[in-house]
Amino acid sequence: MIFTNIAVDQDGHSYFNEVEIAQSGPPRRISSKNQDVLYWQMAVSEPGHFVDCAPSVDAKVLAVLSGQIDVIVSNGEVRHFTRGDIFTARDLTGQGHITRVVGLEPCAVLTIAMPGDGQFK
Repeated sequence: MIFTNIAVDQDGHSYFNEVEIAQSGPPRRISSKNQDVLYWQMAVSEPGHFVDCAPSVDAKVLAVLSGQIDVIVSNGEVRHFTRGDIFTARDLTGQGHITRVVGLEPCAVLTIAMPGDGQFK
């Protein structure tokens, strides 16, 4: 499975790339290996909520359960995430990214913090 990821370069600029988590199993049910986690958190934010440039405190996997968010990295690129989208944030240093809740409904997000730099097993 391939996820959109927020990464940071050696100059502290955040950017989007892709990360992959290996999956295996029979064709009717493939899955990844169990992953270690630090904690998980549920949050619901109202439309218009805005988090200015900030790096992630921990490497995270984020799953949008309802609503919509735009994430903006330091080069200005914007990615739109909506219900069912999953992405990772591994920009632990540097300029960070901006998050904005868009649309007309609240946005519910499940955040799963990963140890270290969030590399998958």
